[in-house]
Amino acid sequence: MLEPRDIAARRLSMVIEQYVEARKRRYDFVSTDQAARVIRKILKPADPPLSDRKLDDMVAAVAVKNGLAIIFDRGVRAPTDDAAADLSRKEPAMRTPRETPDVAGAVDAILATQTAPVSQITPLSMSALISLLRERTGTTRSDADLEGLIAKKAAVLDVHLSRNG
Repeated sequence: MLEPRDIAARRLSMVIEQYVEARKRRYDFVSTDQAARVIRKILKPADPPLSDRKLDDMVAAVAVKNGLAIIFDRGVRAPTDDAAADLSRKEPAMRTPRETPDVAGAVDAILATQTAPVSQITPLSMSALISLLRERTGTTRSDADLEGLIAKKAAVLDVHLSRNG
């Protein structure tokens, strides 16, 4: 005869397996935050308490076994009053970086002014071009990232830039 503790552990294992199988059909990842909320809603109050960390580890183990990625996002989302409505979400709450204006388009526009005959223009330096780009777009990308973008665009457009500031 099975002990109540063994029955609860088996039920938990089955719920996790079913949850991961359901996610596997439509998605290639499992969110630990969403999984924990769904699984805790299904579990009976009489079941022994389970720590968040232990539940995350169990979900992750089953997800890995099924070839799914795991997003450890517990605590990323702010608590809401209506948690049940949040369970219907298909995707985890991830913050996407705020996109700056079209930086590549701005580089093209600036470099287009540099395609006049060489005798008529003074080549811009890389640092001056980065400053101008920041002024026009408000981008917060790193100097190295912008320098790489500018260098690639300049090579394609056959524009020569000076290295001196």
